Amino acid sequence: MSEQIELKIDATKLTPEKFVNAAKSFFLIVEGVASNFAGEDDTLQLVVEVDKGSAILRGRATNPTAKADQVIDAVCSGLRSLQSGSRTIPNWFTIKEVQASKNLGDLIDGEHIQSIFFKNGAGYEPLSKRLSESADAILNAQCYQAFGSVEGKIDSISDKNTLICSITDSIYQREITCYFTNTEAAEEAVIGFRKRVLADGLIRYGKDGRPTSISVHKIRIFPDESDLPTVEQVQEIYQHYA
Repeated sequence: MSEQIELKIDATKLTPEKFVNAAKSFFLIVEGVASNFAGEDDTLQLVVEVDKGSAILRGRATNPTAKADQVIDAVCSGLRSLQSGSRTIPNWFTIKEVQASKNLGDLIDGEHIQSIFFKNGAGYEPLSKRLSESADAILNAQCYQAFGSVEGKIDSISDKNTLICSITDSIYQREITCYFTNTEAAEEAVIGFRKRVLADGLIRYGKDGRPTSISVHKIRIFPDESDLPTVEQVQEIYQHYA
């Protein structure tokens, strides 16, 4: 279980002001994700530690639980996502945590502060100006469109003027409005009502980088769990061909 998360600053000239800004931004992210994940009444309780003679900040959970472990993993996953160049708000982040990530990335100037690292495992993972660039793109984003797929459950259908349905996204638990570009996809949506589906088409994303609607050209219906083979049946098939 991961009960701590660290931030390491690689700098030739680290002023007290920049160190404080780094610490503030870092713990705003951690505490914000903890609040988003667990709620205000069950936040991650941290002890802040600073290694003597180094620029290493450490947040250690005083209540090491599975939930604390998930919160720390969510922070690391979110930082990795932004560092990779993703323009989508990471899971369990909000605009506040994205802004704090931008502030953290803005401290990396390539001169006084060369890089910033974080870890909750064996090795440090580097952050760079890309962190700030990704966060800035999200904060200043406009709605945009891109081809892709949406997976979730069709939970409502309307056929007043034209057929429209909504899919509850399995990742963000948001309703995504579905329009149809052909009758085949619309008919498949009716068949797939209250079932889990994969819809392909032109997705419209909101300013937070998450899908709001999709113009569907194809729908694939996933089989019900009751239609899937049991563990015993899979083993029997495997033994037959082994």
